[in-house]
Amino acid sequence: MRMSPRWTCAALIVASVAGVVVKPVFTLPLYGARTGLECRACHFDPNGGGPRNDMGFLYARQRHELTPDPNPRWGDVAASNRVGDALSFGTNVRLLYLSSRLAGSGVTDVSTFFQMQGALHATFQPHPRLTLVMSRDFGEFSGDKTRDLFGMVHSASGRFYVKAGRLRRIYGLRQDDHTAGTRAGFLRAAAGGTSGLLPFDPRDVDSGLEVGASYGALGAAATLSNGGAAFANRAQAASAKFTVASSWAQVGTSVYDNFESSSGRRMTRWGGYGLLRAPKFPDLAVLGEVGFGTDDDGAANKRNLAATFLEIDYRVNRSLLLRAKYDLADVYRRVPGNASERFSAETDVTLVPFADLKLSYRRIVPETSPDEHQVLAMWHFYF
Repeated sequence: MRMSPRWTCAALIVASVAGVVVKPVFTLPLYGARTGLECRACHFDPNGGGPRNDMGFLYARQRHELTPDPNPRWGDVAASNRVGDALSFGTNVRLLYLSSRLAGSGVTDVSTFFQMQGALHATFQPHPRLTLVMSRDFGEFSGDKTRDLFGMVHSASGRFYVKAGRLRRIYGLRQDDHTAGTRAGFLRAAAGGTSGLLPFDPRDVDSGLEVGASYGALGAAATLSNGGAAFANRAQAASAKFTVASSWAQVGTSVYDNFESSSGRRMTRWGGYGLLRAPKFPDLAVLGEVGFGTDDDGAANKRNLAATFLEIDYRVNRSLLLRAKYDLADVYRRVPGNASERFSAETDVTLVPFADLKLSYRRIVPETSPDEHQVLAMWHFYF
């Protein structure tokens, strides 16, 4: 399949209307769409990810369900992530196998195991209005590094918070798949996947401040950070997110702007997303996001970008989830040859608590180069 250099409006419309009317959420999109829960219901970080609180740990122990596991082997698992009243810990370990080849080639270009993540999370809560979070992580490319490292003062209900430290950026959906069209990108598998919409790696952190609040069905958050290395520029990377939700759908909009005072470069992004679950089909979830942006190199040369994805998930039971996903990214909309599509068929297998196996087949369709066929297996261990 080949695309014209112009954007297909149909893909944007489908992604943007995936959620239409909509409790505010910043959670892993699939779980938020399925349960209607807010991110802070399962994570210490109101934006999701990182260490899990008591509710999140219980949700993982029950194999991603709110009700007890009926399997007698796992229903009585009594594991806990707490050490005393104030300290809790957690892990995220991901190992990936990737096989990739170009269409028309009988040679496998990539066949490798890849240690994506080996994280240790620690959370300290000396009293109900203060939370300290640290995540130490190891990756094959990134090495051993500290990611999340912040203190957060918040209301007892969690409806208002202020964070300071090393933070994740709040733009868009915080997805488990960082290679989505609206994230770091899905091209060049041998390089780990690049050429996405975002001007930053969504897995990395940035030093700065964040404030957030929610009231009823409305939620909002904003950050001010360096946008890069300390002392290199004035702190002028800003982002904001606004959400509205109901029990069956959620929508959100977000913006990101980073101006490098030392070079004059500017990177701006804006977009929206939606999560939908059908009331009569609780095991079916639909997710979509669309994003646009402009890069300015500081010498009056501008580049416009756009990306979208649409994902449909069906949970057969606690052990098996099926997924179909479509991604589209155009990293230089005015110049032909920079757009690519990706079609994915995946399954998540959760036979035991705290361990998933994701199996994927992905076909990447660049605009001017041969298609790429990928087979992936990811082992994910979490606690």
